[in-house]
Amino acid sequence: MGTIARQTIKGSVYSYVGAALGFVNVVLLMPHIFSTAQVGLVNLIIAISSIMGQFGMLGFANVTKRLFPFFRNPNKNHNGFLFILLMVALLGFFISGLGYFALKDYFVTQNKEDSPLFAKYVYLLLPLIFIYIFTGLIDVYNRVLFNASFGIFVKEFFLRILNLIGIGLYYYGFFDFNGFIHYYTIAYGAPVFMTVGLLIYRKQFSLKPDFSFLTKKMRYEMVMVAVFALLSGFSSIAAMYIDKYMINHYFDLSATGVYAIAFYFGSMIILPGRALVKISTTYITESFKSGDWDTIKSIYSKSALNQLIMAAFVFLLLWGNIDSLLAFLPEAYHEGKYVILYIALAYLSIMGFGLGSEIIVFSKYYRHYAVIMILLIVFIIFFNLLLIPSYGIVGAAMASLISYFFYCFINFLFILIKFGFHPFTYKHPVVLLIGFLVYLVTLLLSPSVPVIVSVIIKSLAITVLFLVPVYVFNISEDLNKAIHGIIRKIRSR
Repeated sequence: MGTIARQTIKGSVYSYVGAALGFVNVVLLMPHIFSTAQVGLVNLIIAISSIMGQFGMLGFANVTKRLFPFFRNPNKNHNGFLFILLMVALLGFFISGLGYFALKDYFVTQNKEDSPLFAKYVYLLLPLIFIYIFTGLIDVYNRVLFNASFGIFVKEFFLRILNLIGIGLYYYGFFDFNGFIHYYTIAYGAPVFMTVGLLIYRKQFSLKPDFSFLTKKMRYEMVMVAVFALLSGFSSIAAMYIDKYMINHYFDLSATGVYAIAFYFGSMIILPGRALVKISTTYITESFKSGDWDTIKSIYSKSALNQLIMAAFVFLLLWGNIDSLLAFLPEAYHEGKYVILYIALAYLSIMGFGLGSEIIVFSKYYRHYAVIMILLIVFIIFFNLLLIPSYGIVGAAMASLISYFFYCFINFLFILIKFGFHPFTYKHPVVLLIGFLVYLVTLLLSPSVPVIVSVIIKSLAITVLFLVPVYVFNISEDLNKAIHGIIRKIRSR
């Protein structure tokens, strides 16, 4: 777990520096520079292209994570695995492209009145689908080669730098919105080119096929994993983006834009979890291959605890400063306040349950995970249909919270029944208790100072009040080791 912890911290640094840039882009700039409809367009085309692109990956991301350890052989260019991956990517894009042309007229017809901007730029879905497929598969290939932190750097940090540049060019009149949306599309493809460049630099990019390694048994296993991963992966990405599509369906791009900005705030809770997932999945796969159950149990337990600590801390920073943070936004976005709360609680639930879904995916029960994901989609669609008409965009966020809690609890029960272990100890309720007490203290802090000063004061108070007891009581060995390492580096300088 030490290696995972170090890489997770490194990945989390990239994620949170990227989040700071994202805050500048999404909160300080875009709502003030673009209309709510333009913000909604950017988010909607990413949402739809992601759903279609996930289908176009044909489940091969999970095939890579699960079966690459059997191909792993640097001396033989990993037995031609990259060639297979790229051929699957091309096939997936061809199939998704057919889907795009089949749905294009429907998208235009459904949106030309309430969301004409989307109808105008619907053609951008095609290049974005291509980018999503190749970025996703190349990134996961890079991860299984133990280069996970680079992918996080490119997607979480560098891409946001490019977006910041694009916003600046638009603001200063170098191009209009038409130029910006095309620039944004091109920039979205930067991660795949940079990752390919890294693979070439490290001499890990070989297109030489080796069909001799594809035995009948291996081909069967790859197809089975791909089929069920296609169902679960498509459900996963649909669960992430379907609320935006449904809001646009019920209302318009402006409502989608408000929801998207609020959703961004809530999604900051899960940033450190993204780093941990990307880094840990390779170790989970290798542990299943070797039958190392002690490592799997350790990753499961420590992920639940460490993620809960990180998520609770970020939640306190976010909700403790919520009114001050909303002051940075135009008034039209203030109705998203409780969207932020429910989305943050949804991601807090996901973080607190640890890497249960990853353990199921890479175990012999991966077929069952597809069923769990289908249930998640059913939950999300049902609760969105139930709550959006009555509660608007807040209803969509409530639907996410309810659905994701059920999803996490089902994963928890499944692992408990099938494997006989769970991730929780007495430390988990202690973290929640500390967080609750800290939140009560923040309610008493209402300094009559400028907004930015208030954010600084409250954030410092939350940091001290939350992290000090977590450190003093040694709740997380990994966190304490990381702090000790930082102290040693400071002293050595």
